Amino acid sequence: MNHWPIRVRLVAGFSVAMLVVLIASAVFVYWRVEYALDRGLDGDLQRATAALAQSVGADGSVADDDAVTATGAVYQVLDSRGEVIAHSPSAGAEPIVEPDGVDHAETVDVGRLLPISDRPLRAEVTPTVVDGKPAYLVVAVRREHRDEALRELLLQLGIGVFGSLLVASVVGYVLTRQALLPVERYRRQAEEIAAGATGVRLDVPDTRDDEVVRLGNTLNDMLTALERALESERHFVDDASHELRTPLTVLKSRVQSAQRRTRTVEEHEDILGELLVDVERLTRLAEQLLELRPELTDDVLDRITANLVANAHLHGRAPVKVDLTRMGDWQVLTVEDDGPGMDAEMLDRATDRFARADDARSRPGSGLGLAIVRSLTDSAGGQLRLCCRGEHRRFGTHVDLPCRHDPDKMTASVFLPAGQ
Repeated sequence: MNHWPIRVRLVAGFSVAMLVVLIASAVFVYWRVEYALDRGLDGDLQRATAALAQSVGADGSVADDDAVTATGAVYQVLDSRGEVIAHSPSAGAEPIVEPDGVDHAETVDVGRLLPISDRPLRAEVTPTVVDGKPAYLVVAVRREHRDEALRELLLQLGIGVFGSLLVASVVGYVLTRQALLPVERYRRQAEEIAAGATGVRLDVPDTRDDEVVRLGNTLNDMLTALERALESERHFVDDASHELRTPLTVLKSRVQSAQRRTRTVEEHEDILGELLVDVERLTRLAEQLLELRPELTDDVLDRITANLVANAHLHGRAPVKVDLTRMGDWQVLTVEDDGPGMDAEMLDRATDRFARADDARSRPGSGLGLAIVRSLTDSAGGQLRLCCRGEHRRFGTHVDLPCRHDPDKMTASVFLPAGQ
């Protein structure tokens, strides 16, 4: 069954459960009707037996069987060996039942319900005495009407059970198919996305709010997050390739230039020194790229401090002030410098990877410092604030604390949970 479609498995399980319930209900109804019909027959048997028991003579003959005849019953008197001593005209000389040593009144059915018997009877065997010897009085009534009613009931119950099961299965299949149609639609749209389609979202109806709709909304949110992540990674790769291309091109040019002619040892040493500078720049850039992965660093706070101080020295102006304080459940790191700071536009994109102002491109650096700080802060569940000349930008978790710094200076503040 694990290889069956979900809707088939659901309908199969539902149908089996319904079949069990319907059969149990049918068995109960049949038993109650049979019990009621048998009680009616048993009442007739008891009245006929009571009337006959007083009429059985010492030799086994029945002096007056009018009362039994009035009930429509038949009777036989059997000796201890089961041979008929006396009987009513319609009972016949063949024993209706075999007493088999009955020592108290016992009710038995003669003939089967199915297949249909030629002479269905319900008999009561009662011990008696004939000529001082054990004997048996057998009184029987015909049960055609009882059997016919039970057979009709069986037919109706069978039709009802299997008809109900068929209707329930069809309705269950239709409902299950309708319920799973959105899932199949999601699957087809997911195939399009897996094939490379972008901007595709699952068609989620806004008229319902059930589990499938909530699943679709969650998947759409996931697709949006994935597209943002992919777009961010795409920009990162583009920017990284651009930033790496320049030093690699310079490094290649220096090597090619050094190969053009024979040089003295001093000239080779100068070229090697220049190459070392380029290699160190590439090394720093590679280290910064690795720092963009917060899981690679254990000392979150130390890395943040080092990057902010380095950024202030590189793009700001001395003196650079560093302060670490405690505000409620937060520890606050503040780095402040006397440099010109950043305008509003630059503050908006300062934490983007490889983001640099035009006047900063002539200075060393790759524009990854604040991107690293934001990545580390986000991973720690904190907030980064960049403030300059009345402009404030906040990145990360919401922190309901005011800024406490000189509004005329370039300030970077990091709020981290006190446990960090």
